[in-house]
Amino acid sequence: MSKKTFLILLLVSVWAGCLKPDIESSSTGVFQSFWTEMDRHYAYFDYKGTDWDAIHTQYAPQAAQADEEALGDLLCTIIQDLEDGHVNLYTPAGICGYPFWERGPSDPPDLERISLTAAVDFSTVLYGGYLQQQPELGYIWIKNFSSEIGEYAAIGEALDYFSGSRGLIIDLRGNGGGSDRNSELVARHFATKETLYRRFRYRNGPNHDDFTPWIEDNIAPLGNTYTKPVLLLTNRSCFSSTEDFILAMKRFDHVQTVGDTTGGGSGNPIFRELPNGWIYRFSHWQMQTADRRFFEGIGLPPDYYQPSSAEDNTDRILERSIELLN
Repeated sequence: MSKKTFLILLLVSVWAGCLKPDIESSSTGVFQSFWTEMDRHYAYFDYKGTDWDAIHTQYAPQAAQADEEALGDLLCTIIQDLEDGHVNLYTPAGICGYPFWERGPSDPPDLERISLTAAVDFSTVLYGGYLQQQPELGYIWIKNFSSEIGEYAAIGEALDYFSGSRGLIIDLRGNGGGSDRNSELVARHFATKETLYRRFRYRNGPNHDDFTPWIEDNIAPLGNTYTKPVLLLTNRSCFSSTEDFILAMKRFDHVQTVGDTTGGGSGNPIFRELPNGWIYRFSHWQMQTADRRFFEGIGLPPDYYQPSSAEDNTDRILERSIELLN
């Protein structure tokens, strides 16, 4: 090989190496990265009846012509069509995803909230007290399950506070989830015995139906447990780890739910980064109830259905729960 030929090949190699990152971060490269990673790891294609190859055929040519804004809109369209609240795209323009909470009515924005005899902040995420209209009934609002686990350990203190109550209302409305470690910690304080409460399996192969064997998850009592009647207040905004909490609590005979069907999010998402720096997440496992039912995209129906009313300021769900406990 001549010196001149060697230099030409060296320059071509360097040029190709410099070009590769630009190709990967191009609209085509970003789209292909997103499609390939989802193809390999997303858990609900077959369950949802999604033809992922057809998605590629339809959108790849559009991605090749898209600028940054159009590419973001294109990926958002694909994500929303999956109808999975655990699939999101995070870009400088904002966060996009499927608005699962819009499938049912939400609480009126001017809803008259709960009146307590003495409001207590047990932690930054647990708030409650005894009801003014029914002083023998306790009320706890769980804001989320996404804070540090120590915030949820305060449930022990809360249940000591309500030890003299005749029953307890736990308000989960608007709780979009967080960590199942936190939801399990709270639920264990209501357990009467160790029991199965959910099953899950991970996507683990190139085919859309490649999964690990089902893994069974139990819930067991912890510390001081509350075994008097409990009602959980639910709506469409209850999602993800909040639904894990409901699954666990519904395994106990003294717990029932009232309100609306939950959001239907069971995917336990993982996060990935695209070549242009955008972040996205998607479901990488499937979950079932203890009796082997899927609820992804469906939600968990309440024992007592009670829609919210936008006609007045009355909290119909809370009122119904008080009636049920009387």
